[in-house]
Formats: sequence, structure tokens, C-alpha cells
Amino acid sequence: MSRIRPVAVNQEISENRIMKRSKRILFMVSINLLILGIGVAIAELIFGGWINEENVNRLNLIRDCTLEYDASELYSGTSPTIKYSRDKHGLRGSHETPGQIDILTVGGSTTDQRYIGDGETWQDVLQNQFSQSGQSIVIANAGVDGQSTYGHIKNFEWWFPNIPGLSPKYILFYVGLNDFYKEAGGRYDRLGGEEQHTLMDRIEARSAIWHLVRTLHGTYKAMVVNKIGHRPLDFSEVQWTNQPVQDNYDFMERRLKEYASRLRILAKRTKDLGASPIFVSQPSCRYRITKEGLVGDNTIGSYDSHTYNGVDYYYMMKRLDSITEAVALEKNAIFVDLASHSGWVESDFYDFEHMTPAGAKKVGVLLHEALKERSDFMEQDEE
Repeated sequence: MSRIRPVAVNQEISENRIMKRSKRILFMVSINLLILGIGVAIAELIFGGWINEENVNRLNLIRDCTLEYDASELYSGTSPTIKYSRDKHGLRGSHETPGQIDILTVGGSTTDQRYIGDGETWQDVLQNQFSQSGQSIVIANAGVDGQSTYGHIKNFEWWFPNIPGLSPKYILFYVGLNDFYKEAGGRYDRLGGEEQHTLMDRIEARSAIWHLVRTLHGTYKAMVVNKIGHRPLDFSEVQWTNQPVQDNYDFMERRLKEYASRLRILAKRTKDLGASPIFVSQPSCRYRITKEGLVGDNTIGSYDSHTYNGVDYYYMMKRLDSITEAVALEKNAIFVDLASHSGWVESDFYDFEHMTPAGAKKVGVLLHEALKERSDFMEQDEE
């Protein structure tokens, strides 16, 4: 019996050591979780909308700075370095105060034009075109890289009300390409001034961490899955096809319906601000019209589990742009169909979606041609 007791004592000592070690580990984990929780809380208070619901940090705006980018890999130019600047309100343009702005342009990366220098954006070209025709019209750029119409709606809640004196006559929406990839049925489409009742609604509306996760996820989808990030593209290496993958596009209906709803909200928010909406469709180099007919990029993509190539993309974007035109007609807004212009060439683009300075110049000239022909635009401007 006496020989067994030391074994029992040693076992008890070992169990005590394990318990003490477990308590130390639990204590350290608890301390680290507490520190992490305090850090998250501080970040939410600084960058989230829990205290100040007008905080614009959640929109990922660049404000009050001038950046320089090397665009030599994207397109050839007189200088490889371009200057990109935004004022303290997050706007690009030559205006001195927000109160001078006549046309505010809203859109994603093709509106922002991160790699087109100050003075060469299509907004600059459009403003100069009006100036050359004897009209003093000030145009500002409120494009945000990656934004869809969902983000544009949030601009009216989180950004535009905080710009002192902002009262444009027109808000021009350069839309379509980013909304093509916007999934249907998301919680983010429950818009239109609805109250947030659930805890999840409040988190989505105010949380900086939630917004960061969404932004990273969206960036991954754009650049890796959909391959729509800024990148140089050698069009001579693109494999073209004249055969679509699909013969019916009814699977788009839900997305198109939600897109139309967001456009209607944008039209209402614009008029609530005392401005008139202009909707503009966007061209793409993922397809082209040749002497032999329509051809598109042969790369296969996925759209709600349906495959598509560049030819399908053409027909699908036509359906989306027809929604833009229909809502513009319904809301008595101006619609400019740049996507249907037949003069686009590869040198206008440095990838399938984004423009070179030559392409930006063409956009500005075409917009001026379209708007100057509108008697309602001219009459309203004269008032």
C-alpha cells in the first residue's frame, strides 16, 4: 500500500500543474481578447458611425491631398507620372468652392479615373468644351473607385450633406459596369430611407469593421474573380469569339429589377437636392463591332452560376443599359448612351473598362455633343 501512495501523489501534482497551466493560458487569452476588444471599440468610435452618423470615412474617400502615379505601364504619354488631386471635401476639379459647381459627376473608377492626371479627365474635357462654346459650366468629379449605385446612394447620406454650399444644377451618373457584377438579393439593396430595426441593420449601417471587411471582399471579387481592377492589357493577346455561351438572359431579371430600384432612388435623391439627374451608359472594350459582326473576349466568367463570355457580356450590358434608359425616361432625366457609340477603339482603353487620356477626351467631347443638343439642358442652365 505504501508503494502506491507516491504514484497517487505524483498524479495529483501533475493534475495541479495542468490546471494551473490551463488557468494561465485562459488568463492570457482573456487579456488578449480584452485588448483586442478595446482596440476594436476604439476603431469603431473613431471610424464608425456610432457617435457621428455623418462620418464619411466609410466611403473610402481620398481627401485634401495630391498623389502622383506612374502610368507608364498602362499607356504611353508625354510624361509617365500623372498628378491626381482631391480637395478637402474629396472632390476633383478646378472649382474654388463647392457652391460654384454646376455639374457633379458620380460613378466608380471610370468616373474617378485614378490614373488620368488632373486636367485630362473627361470632366476636364467636358468643362473645356463648354468653355470653348461660350458657356461657363463648372464640373466636379465625385467618382469613387469601386462604387456601384449602392455606394452612390450612400453618398447622399454620408458625403454630400457634409459639403458646405454644394448645390449643383445637375448630377451626372456614369453607371452600369460595376452594377453588372452586383449580386442580387443582398441586404445592401434594402434602401430608400428605410429605418434600421434589427441589430444587423445597425451594424451594417454604422460599423467601420463591417465596412472594411465588405471593402476587402469587394476588392478581391473585383480584381481576382471578375478581373476588373486597373491593369495593363495587351489587346493583341486577347482571344476573340463571335459565339455566345448563352441563348437566353432571363436569369438577369432579379438583378435588373434591383438595379432599376436603385436608379429610381438616385433620381429622387438628386431632385431632393434641387438638381436634375443625367444618366450615362458606359462603353467597354470587352466586345467590339467588326466588319464581320460582333466579337467578344473568349474568357469565361460566372454570373449567378451562369457562364458568359464577351459576346454574352455585350447582350447582357445592353439589357442593363436599357434599364438605365427606361428609368431616365420614367423620371424625366437626361440619358446619354455612350455605350452604343460606334467609334470606340482599343487605344481608348488600357484594359477592358478603363480609359486612356485619349479615351477620356473622347468621352468628354461626346458628352458635350449630346448635352448641347438638349434644349431642356440649355434652358435649365440659362435659368
